[in-house]
Amino acid sequence: MSGVANNLIENLVEDLEPVRTLKPKSGLAIVGGITLIAVIAVAATLGVRNDLMLGMANEMFFLRSGVLLMLGCATAITVVNMARPGVGKLSRGWVWALITAALFPLTAAIMSAINMPPVEALRPMEGLKCLTVSGMAALAIGSGLTLWLRQGAPTSPERAGWLIGLASGALGAMAYNIHCPFNDIYYVGLWFTIPVIISAVFGRLVVPHLIRW
Repeated sequence: MSGVANNLIENLVEDLEPVRTLKPKSGLAIVGGITLIAVIAVAATLGVRNDLMLGMANEMFFLRSGVLLMLGCATAITVVNMARPGVGKLSRGWVWALITAALFPLTAAIMSAINMPPVEALRPMEGLKCLTVSGMAALAIGSGLTLWLRQGAPTSPERAGWLIGLASGALGAMAYNIHCPFNDIYYVGLWFTIPVIISAVFGRLVVPHLIRW
């Protein structure tokens, strides 16, 4: 009986192949590369906002870019570290980045409660374009990050889904930001928040089924 067991174990061992350890840098490189492609695509097809072309960009552009980049990078870093469970502690920097990003919609909501903005300030048609382009960029970024994470061993697919959605949504919105010419807080608080929320929900619903092991 022991001889049969030994033969079975030996056969199983022979079928084993070494698995290459995923390096977080490679995942971040994929995210950065796709994000850069998205930025270039937006600039080439829609154009760069005029004040940025003139070298006199409004401060809202830099604030918006910084917050979205910070949220995207913090969540992406957490995601790539999830590919190697048990290595270090799960970063919580993305939580603070999310709280910082929430200041934009929160400020817009408070100002709207004090003084309801006109429809012109919300610019529905331009907002839909922002949502569409940001969503397309987020889908590309999220797809690349998901395919990379499939090679790893994330122990919490649901959390990974949320974080991939947040990362891709923030970076997708940042890619569109290079074109968006509007600076008022009502527009920013609404149309740069919706893509991130939709992307996060989409990531939670779809990604866990793709990376579960």
